[in-house]
Amino acid sequence: MRPYLMLLLLFASVFNGCLGDDAGPAQARLTVDAESEISAATGQVLTIPVDSNVDWTAHRSDGMFIVDERGVFRDAYNWTFAASHESLQVLILDTATQMLSLSITAGSESWSANITHAKDGMMLVDWQRAFETIDMLTTDHNNRWCASASLHEGGANYERSAEAMAAWMLEMGFDHAEVTDYADDPNQKNVVGYKWGLKYPDEWIVIGGHFDVAYAFTPPGGGTSEGANDDTSGSTVSLEMAQALASRQWDHTVVAALWACEEEGLLGSSAFVSHLPEEVSIKAYMNFDMVSLNYPITPPPGYGPYDLSIATAGASDDNQSKMLEWLHLIVQDELAYAPTSANEIEWESAESCASDHCSFFSEGYATFNFFSAGGDASFWQEWHSGTDNLEFMVQKAGGEDGLASGFNTLVWISLGLFIHIDNTGDDFQGRFASGE
Repeated sequence: MRPYLMLLLLFASVFNGCLGDDAGPAQARLTVDAESEISAATGQVLTIPVDSNVDWTAHRSDGMFIVDERGVFRDAYNWTFAASHESLQVLILDTATQMLSLSITAGSESWSANITHAKDGMMLVDWQRAFETIDMLTTDHNNRWCASASLHEGGANYERSAEAMAAWMLEMGFDHAEVTDYADDPNQKNVVGYKWGLKYPDEWIVIGGHFDVAYAFTPPGGGTSEGANDDTSGSTVSLEMAQALASRQWDHTVVAALWACEEEGLLGSSAFVSHLPEEVSIKAYMNFDMVSLNYPITPPPGYGPYDLSIATAGASDDNQSKMLEWLHLIVQDELAYAPTSANEIEWESAESCASDHCSFFSEGYATFNFFSAGGDASFWQEWHSGTDNLEFMVQKAGGEDGLASGFNTLVWISLGLFIHIDNTGDDFQGRFASGE
């Protein structure tokens, strides 16, 4: 009988376990260490402690981006985290929207808050730091004439400044930075910094502006020393973007560049494109050329209007539409700008070879070209002339704060655009990568 009793007990134990130990899914528990009304710093990452025993989902409004588990900014309005993830981080944009909303759900549990924000310290991309950069460049790095010039001096000044910028990029946190030295084109000394992507290291998102300024005798104005607008302004925006991009993680490889010899025919950027590694494709390129004066600067009497033009090129029709939709979303919804007749912000599909973006879209890569000359009448006073200096730019902006505010517009639109591009996969490529 003993064997039969043992078998009966074993069967009863198994049967009891099948019925008695299945308690079903755990009751969701959610604790968020934050009030329902939050004050946050504009342009910085807000961290909110979260304790949940189940996976939980963050929901955001416009005016912020969610930070994922790896520290990458996400443009999705909803993002789900594992129960083990113990905080929610969001980047508060420098948006004109005063009240933002954020919520978390975990099973049947939920939490929500309204967020007000105000400037408090340096932002991820910052107007004051941008002004300090253009002040430094026009003070310490003048006469950056193309290194390939033969009719004038200046190449040595350019090279010294280029080496200084490469060293600065390494300090920013780029994985690699260099002044290019192409064996078959040694004069094209571009400054290039690389931050390797976590998910798509062979797909590059490139930002840049030309670092050279118009040399002596350049028409129509006879050349410049500072080139404050053309194109120290674009170099300033590129460097301000660069310091932010180098400090974060991204899906795609970040490439920040200062181009050589644009004034002599887009030579530096063309050399870069022609020397790309075979396995690499360019996801998109963002170009900044003559961008000192734009929204929200109020033009002083006799100047303006200050319009910002953003031209897209180099993508398929579907992706071209997506590029324009991103700009609409960034300017009108995420940043909530309110342009006026004196400060238009406009975007269109247009191809031109007036700057370094041409080197990219002519090879089939998607491009964005930012341009704000600073009013037709006053523009001709300084183009390639000695009056293209920081003092005149400040005068035309109505003061240093005015000029800095114009840079702020550029860096925040550009950062938002970069985040949207970085969040795409194979659904967004230029003609080259898509085979069109």
